[in-house]
Amino acid sequence: MIEEGVTKTAKRAKAQPKRRGSEPETVVYIGPNKLADGLKKFTVYRGQPAELITQITAKYQNAGRLFVPVDTLGQAMADAQKKGTPVYLAYMEVQEGASN
Repeated sequence: MIEEGVTKTAKRAKAQPKRRGSEPETVVYIGPNKLADGLKKFTVYRGQPAELITQITAKYQNAGRLFVPVDTLGQAMADAQKKGTPVYLAYMEVQEGASN
């Protein structure tokens, strides 16, 4: 019986992709192009680009919401088109050039 439980656990471990703790999460910018500010839609970053986000949030308060994990890209894109969502509001803020 113990052997059976070990086998099931081993199978479950193989079925799930292993994620290394030291690997940074991959994120993508989904906001409008603002090339003067260093923002290009669908740019992929390995890990959060903390320095860029700090610079951008000084100009666009909620722009950090537009850097989303790649695995949630579909939902984030839907949210960016749905009026009233935080991602939509951040998108409009950057697009219109509104600042703090």
